[in-house]
Amino acid sequence: MEYPDFLRHVANKIISPTNLDAKRLDEARKLLAEAETKYKFSSYGGNPKKLIDYLQSPEFIELVMILGVDLSKKLVTLIRDSYQDEEMKQVANKIMEELDGYSDIEESKAMKNRTFL
Repeated sequence: MEYPDFLRHVANKIISPTNLDAKRLDEARKLLAEAETKYKFSSYGGNPKKLIDYLQSPEFIELVMILGVDLSKKLVTLIRDSYQDEEMKQVANKIMEELDGYSDIEESKAMKNRTFL
């Protein structure tokens, strides 16, 4: 399957009660439902390639803020592994690089804070 449905076959594997507290889970699901309506990336009657537009949008950044870097990286890795489309993989790789850079900044800040304690 070249285009599994993002919400039902990809995101729900990562965004679950075992990974998020109830408040963040509800917020993430709400954001994803709104994004699916706006970008129409569903495999069921939409255009799955529009997921690329969502991944490059401010709405996706908002989701990352809710999920946190580690869970977002798991989601992006699953996107990259689940879709055969080369453009989708390239966008996922770019997001991973950005998330890795953010992780490095956060680790650097944490190390500085430890040295002052």
